[in-house]
Amino acid sequence: MLGTKYVRSRLDRVGSREPLLNRIDISDRTLKWLFLLPSVAILAFLAIYPFIQGIWMSFHEWPLAADTRTWVGLANYEALVESERFLGSARATVVFTGVSVTLELILGVALALYLRSLTGNWRPIFRTIFILPMVMTPIATGLMWRLLLNGQIGVVNWMIINFLGMTPPSWTSSPTVAMATVIMIDIWQWTPLIVMIVYAGLLSIPETMYEAARVDGAPKLAVFRHITLPQIKYMIGIAVVFRLMRSFRSFDIIWLVTNGGPGTATEILNIYLYRVAFVNLQGGEAAALGIILLVVTIAITMGIIRGLGMQ
Repeated sequence: MLGTKYVRSRLDRVGSREPLLNRIDISDRTLKWLFLLPSVAILAFLAIYPFIQGIWMSFHEWPLAADTRTWVGLANYEALVESERFLGSARATVVFTGVSVTLELILGVALALYLRSLTGNWRPIFRTIFILPMVMTPIATGLMWRLLLNGQIGVVNWMIINFLGMTPPSWTSSPTVAMATVIMIDIWQWTPLIVMIVYAGLLSIPETMYEAARVDGAPKLAVFRHITLPQIKYMIGIAVVFRLMRSFRSFDIIWLVTNGGPGTATEILNIYLYRVAFVNLQGGEAAALGIILLVVTIAITMGIIRGLGMQ
């Protein structure tokens, strides 16, 4: 009987206590950071440790097939800069990224303007059509276009021969045509991303600005130059940054369609990095190339941000 009373009194005292967090004198701001700290620590470890490890590897001769690690300083970077294949891959990257992103930007802005001009009933239909290529995985896209451009069973060659009466080009055999082919596929898949970002910016422009321009009798080109373009320049900048970062990391489509060929015509830096790391098994040189890619991407991104005054 006495034991039962003792247990009940203990339970009553425990139940009457305030929760631990209420009894600790701590601000809500600090409490939020305490809850976020484990997740932030894990993400920081997963992001910072590989980066530091990559920098450390880039200063070593680090064959992935052996256990030897030899400090070489900047020798890996010097070897890359003096390599003709690296310079060729850098030129291919500049051509691929520059042409594809430029054309995607022009087409994306034009299609976004067209999408905004449509009536409410047609907008959802065309918006769905525009976004379809982007939702496909790059591997599926590469395999699809590899079949479409096949010289024997490809539908594209069949249509060119039967409907246009022309000889189809060698899509992946000629260096110039192969680069144009992978650029075309990249434009087909990633123009919708720019369309959606720019279209969201167009919807945020007040209609009163266009009404005032119509009252003043401003031509369409002037309206676009002085009203539309200044209002969506930040959205265009965001779209270009996203596409540049993604374009530098392109691999799947080019590898599946051309395998970096013919020769090294479409071997951009990301494919060259793959071959250095997993074909030549040169971990140190691959790490140095990865650091160079990262620095170039950050520099271009910061240049765009500063150019648009977004900092």
